[in-house]
Amino acid sequence: MRQSGVRCIIFLLLPLVVVSCLKPGSYNIRERYVVKAKTLIVRSSPSTASAPVVPLQQGDTINAIVSDTEWVTVKVGTKKGYVAASYLNRIEPTPTPNLLSWVEKTASWESWVFWLIAIPAIVIWIFSGKLIVQYKNRLAQKHDFQVKGLVLMPVVFFINALLLAILYINWKDLLLNSIEHGIRAIPNNPDIIDWVVWCQALSLLVSILVDLLGTVIKSGILWGVVLTFVDLLWSVFIFAATFFLTLSLYYYAIVFLLIFFGIQYVSMVYQNSRKISSYSRPR
Repeated sequence: MRQSGVRCIIFLLLPLVVVSCLKPGSYNIRERYVVKAKTLIVRSSPSTASAPVVPLQQGDTINAIVSDTEWVTVKVGTKKGYVAASYLNRIEPTPTPNLLSWVEKTASWESWVFWLIAIPAIVIWIFSGKLIVQYKNRLAQKHDFQVKGLVLMPVVFFINALLLAILYINWKDLLLNSIEHGIRAIPNNPDIIDWVVWCQALSLLVSILVDLLGTVIKSGILWGVVLTFVDLLWSVFIFAATFFLTLSLYYYAIVFLLIFFGIQYVSMVYQNSRKISSYSRPR
């Protein structure tokens, strides 16, 4: 067991060594504008004499591709064009929360704090899964109940952490703006990022409820709540570690974490299944 654990640690640290030659990623923040004229024409070239492309109405929000003091290059739907900067008001980007600002500064292999966090997180991730399985089975034998073999939360939290990190790297401004508006039952004037964030929040909630219901049915109300809480804590840890590593290493982290998590999760399900199949209630 110790030798396999050491091998896992070495395997996990290889991508961190590889990326030591890479430059840490940046986070894309686009310039956004709101139309202040009653009607504004997007034109095919930066000239009032050029052909109109599409009209904009007062209050419409647009994202700039390129901007200068006179003209702003925009894309409205699938159409690209130019609008006069004098008819637009620039929207200040949503300020980054303090916690995420700290994560941005830390999530870089050039920071010693990154290694101080990443290495213990990886080691904990390696051993925590098996320890949780052993803990559940000891409780089941001691208190005479069965353990739910398949847990949904770790998978859903892991996938959502990957997706959230990708959104943060590529569409940070839109993501922060969506989060600032809050999660509603139905998003108000939603764009694609709003819907993605809404679906993520919904999937996390559903996974918690599904696991809670399944564990209560299998283990009873008391132990069902206890075991679900343990799974929730582990899932939150997986979410945080995945988000942090993906911000730091991006493509390497995505490929590696998918392989690692898949192997670990299948192993945990297999261990649970073996325990369940060999378990029989005392007579």
